[in-house]
Formats: sequence, C-alpha cells, structure tokens
Amino acid sequence: MHDKDTALAELASTQHGVFTIADARSVKMTDTQIKLRVEQVWSHLHEGVYRISGAPVTWRGDLLAATMAGGARSAISHRAGGATYELPGGRRDLVELSCLRWKRTVKPGLVVHESRRLDERDITTVDGIPVTTPERTILDLASCFPYENYLEYVVQAARRKRLITYESMRATFDRHARRGLKGVRALRITLDRWDPESRPTESEMETLLLQTLRQHGLPEPALQYEVRDPDGYLLGRVDAAYPYARTAIEYDSRQEHSDEFQRAKDARRISAIQARGDWKVLIARHADLRSGGADLCADIQSILRRKPA
Repeated sequence: MHDKDTALAELASTQHGVFTIADARSVKMTDTQIKLRVEQVWSHLHEGVYRISGAPVTWRGDLLAATMAGGARSAISHRAGGATYELPGGRRDLVELSCLRWKRTVKPGLVVHESRRLDERDITTVDGIPVTTPERTILDLASCFPYENYLEYVVQAARRKRLITYESMRATFDRHARRGLKGVRALRITLDRWDPESRPTESEMETLLLQTLRQHGLPEPALQYEVRDPDGYLLGRVDAAYPYARTAIEYDSRQEHSDEFQRAKDARRISAIQARGDWKVLIARHADLRSGGADLCADIQSILRRKPA
C-alpha cells in the first residue's frame, strides 16, 4: 500500500472509517491519485465523503459522514441524537442531523433538518461525532413526539444519566422555545412539573408509577424516600412515599430483576420497613400500572383521606 494510503487509513481509523477529500489532500494525495481511488477503491457516501476500503459499515460511521457532508455547524440530532445518548425514542436505524444548509442528495434512511437556530452552544461531541447537546436533543425530540408523558420519560432518563440539570434544560428551552413550535407546550408542562430538589426516578416504570398517581389526582409523592426508625437508622429506600401518611410505594421489579438474590434483598427491605409497625408498603405491579392503576390509587386515596396532610 502507498504511504499516502496508509496515512489516510490511519486517519480514517480515528473517524469511524470515513473521511473527506480534504482529508485525502491533507496526507498529500494528488488530484490524480484521488480521482483514481474515487473511481476504483473508495466507497462513496456523500459528495466529497467516503469510507476507506475495507472499513466496516457502522451506524456511527454513517453519522459522522453525514455531518462531514453537512459542513460547518452540522450535528446529529432528533431521534438519532436521542440514540447516541440512549434516550427513549432514539433510533439507530436513522441518520438524522441538523445543519444550516443541505445541498446534497437525500438518501433513504437520512433525515435532514435545515435550521438557522443552531449555534455552537447547541453542539457537543460524542465519540468523535458532532451531536446536538442533550438539552437541544430533548427539545428536538419534543418536536417529533409532542406528548407530556413521553417527554417526562426522556427528561427522567437524561437526569438519571446526569446529562442535564434543571438549569441547563431551562436555559436551552428559554433560548429556543417560541409560540407555534411543535412540542413546546408539552415540554413546558414537563419542565414546570420538574421539582429541582427532587431525585430522578430510577427506571421508566417508576416514571409510569409517578404519572399514574398524578392521573388519578393524587399529590406528588417524595421519590426515592429513605425510611428511618425513630433512632435514625435507615430501614430502606423506597421508590415513592407519602411520609406524612407513613405510606410507601414500591414498584414490583421482578421483570427487571431476574436475579433471585436481588429479589430476596428487596423483600427483606420491605419487611424491615413494615416491621416497624407504623409504615404501610403498597406494591405497584407492572400489569396494574399498564392498565391504569385504579386499584392501587384507590388504596392510596383511602389511606390519605384518613391522614391529615
């Protein structure tokens, strides 16, 4: 292999196997050498963007290639951006990006959003690929799926991963949100519900539990609440609680925890809390929540009516 080919292959190996004509020129390839390889060797991806011969075809390589074709201030966004952060609604079967201007052919599986409201503050790098920040990605996901419950799943997942803070999410929303923009109303409601002092839920099913309680008109519980005995000894942490009513709610995690040791540990924790005598632990089962949680919420309402807030 020619030394220039070796140098280009080494460069492409740091870029998920893809490169631009400018990269080829940076290793001193002549126009004649480039023309020959374009015709016989390299895999064409976009105008001026190629995959090195023998490099595996990967989703991340396709993402980076699209941003190379998009030019300055282009970034993977929306559903593909969500997938890079492993957020609900993310899709790895799409190459989706935002850029100032796209002048090239759009291929199957490629979704391009031209946006003048994309600046450097909205772009970061994930695994060497320009991607919209988690905050901007959530805003863009809201335009794809403008539903409050879905967006709460996304926000809670991003919080669990420590991708966003209340302040960072609010700042991005305030900077970009405007009347008539799809998803703004639903995301505003989601952010208004976010108590900056609260802990995030620990799973999507715990988020569903929170939504179910809210839909039945119940007050917001304390999440990830630590139950202690009168001496301050920690008996256990529960998914949600109404401390003034001495009522804890635990999501039945058997579907997530196939490990018998973990299930036994959960059972011991619940037993320790109930053994204290003045705490009641209610179990929220997967099937009950999926069907609306009417029985669980009726039990909670009955308990709360007997306890002054």
